[in-house]
Amino acid sequence: MSEFSEFFRANHSLVVGVAERRLSSRQDGEEIATEAFRIAWERYQAGEPLSVPWLYGVVRNLIGNEYRRRDRQENLHTHLGEELSSDTFTVDETHADVRDALERLPQIHRDVLMMTYWEDLTTREIAEILGTTPLAIRTRLVRARRLLRSALADLDLHSTTEVSTHE
Repeated sequence: MSEFSEFFRANHSLVVGVAERRLSSRQDGEEIATEAFRIAWERYQAGEPLSVPWLYGVVRNLIGNEYRRRDRQENLHTHLGEELSSDTFTVDETHADVRDALERLPQIHRDVLMMTYWEDLTTREIAEILGTTPLAIRTRLVRARRLLRSALADLDLHSTTEVSTHE
């Protein structure tokens, strides 16, 4: 089996899962994975090394592109006075409130929370992906949790459970 095939098999489900959780759509997750591995294939063909942190960065960029595309589409629909029709699944109000609160956070704080709690990465792994230190990630997590609590309070969502530390 080729090096690329091994890399693909080892990471495909991770990439789809990350993108699906971030975008709330299996179809979008699959599309992001397809594009990420197309880019990885080009890199591999050019003789450049492949790594999980690099791939995760590609996925983050593609997800960011999808968020921007969705924002443009939503703005267009709003501007034209049309109602959005969505083929994504509906989540209950609590999940929607949490997603709204997360979207209010600065990108770096949102990313750190998503990587920690949705992708279940350690602070060391996140630091490697973002090109910083584990201490900086722990500091960002403290700030991100505080900002999330504040955003949830702004949405009148009062949680009695504490956000756990995740190392």
